[in-house]
Amino acid sequence: MVNSIVTSGMGSSQTPGVVVGIWEPGKSYTHAYGSSDLASNAPLATDDEWRVGSITKTFTATVALKLVEQGRLKLSDTLSTFVPGIPNGSAITVAELLQMRSGVYDYTADPTFVQDYFANPNMAFNADDALAIIRAHQPDFAPGTETEYCDSNFLLLQLIIQSVTGQPLASLIQQDVLGPLRLTQTSFPTTSALPDPYSHGYLVQPSGPPRDMTASNPDVAGGAGAMISNLGNLHIWAKALATGSLLNRSTQRMRLQTTPLSNNGKISIRYGMGIFSLNGFLGHDGGILGYSTAMFYLPKAHSTIVVEANNDNVSAAVALTIFASLAYYLFPSQFPHGV
Repeated sequence: MVNSIVTSGMGSSQTPGVVVGIWEPGKSYTHAYGSSDLASNAPLATDDEWRVGSITKTFTATVALKLVEQGRLKLSDTLSTFVPGIPNGSAITVAELLQMRSGVYDYTADPTFVQDYFANPNMAFNADDALAIIRAHQPDFAPGTETEYCDSNFLLLQLIIQSVTGQPLASLIQQDVLGPLRLTQTSFPTTSALPDPYSHGYLVQPSGPPRDMTASNPDVAGGAGAMISNLGNLHIWAKALATGSLLNRSTQRMRLQTTPLSNNGKISIRYGMGIFSLNGFLGHDGGILGYSTAMFYLPKAHSTIVVEANNDNVSAAVALTIFASLAYYLFPSQFPHGV
């Protein structure tokens, strides 16, 4: 049935390849389906590295919460203390950035940005360009009044973290997360290159062949979506994230205090501090041009599901759709109304 779910999801989305990992107590299943490179028809491998998009937010949030534990940052600190000129910056707190409750404009929704990025994902772009977009738009809502997914929150957190520490976010992620957990196939890239072995990423187009989107400027997504990882490392990270193994218990409890993002009557999606709750599954998904990933841990079953797909248009829909189908098949009691 797992094979059927994955191959059906690949076919309906025209995805060249998918990697799946399922870990339950006493058993596991990992498998690579399809191709990593349409030009050479090279097969995918389970250890291929991928751009994991917004799963980066889980690492950025963990570093921020470690700084809170160390007394170097407060959740009540305001954005304007570190980054001037953002609308409502004197009222927006670090906590609200982590919780997607700041109301700042999402720079990745700007029409000109979208047009330029789809034309060239390796375009010249940095944090100053993102700030210019954010500053040019009015807030979407008053701080703390709504929960709305927004990449700007985590780019701003990156700048706050770097202001507090004087260090690049990449160095702190290595120090606080990757090193302690020995995630040697996970990185915060500084160039458009991916480490070997890696999968190419594709954008399926309405007409014509899939477009290779592998090369991408990591500064476009930054602390909101730049990172690279693979199946085995995401298996380790999913559990560590959900159980709070790198944080104090009180910090993890605070992290898991969620507010609703959406509820379609079947799937309830809530957001904490850099973490999703999806019908009891804890984790995150990630979409960036060419790649989509979903990484979730179910605490009550001590089980993890990771799905990576080398096709996306930044929505993460391919991997998340396959994940939801697998989760429903394996743990139907979590989805009493279907998916």
